[in-house]
Amino acid sequence: MQSFEFEKALMQKHFNSENFLDTQKNPKAKLIAKIVNLTEINFEKNGNYNAMIAGEMTINGKANPFNEKVNITVNGKNLMVKSKFNIPLASYNIAFEKGKPSTNIAKTVEVTVEAEY
Repeated sequence: MQSFEFEKALMQKHFNSENFLDTQKNPKAKLIAKIVNLTEINFEKNGNYNAMIAGEMTINGKANPFNEKVNITVNGKNLMVKSKFNIPLASYNIAFEKGKPSTNIAKTVEVTVEAEY
């Protein structure tokens, strides 16, 4: 996560700091999940399929159960998985309790995922 680039240098500094994500100690976020409704997806037929995944997401060294909708596009032997979801930062022990950062940082962040296989 240290490679995330921000529009403003100070935002990047806060993001990587010990008080926020401590990316020196926790350099990666991790999602381990499985498709729950796998039988509803025909990997032999091109098209878009709605799927549900369930598993565990770890951010900032804190793991939480994770369930989310994803869209899977089958195109020949290629798969594209897309999803957009919200993460409450406090669920991963990420919070500024006081000071200017506490008023400038959203309590929930939107994450967009696009993965190609």
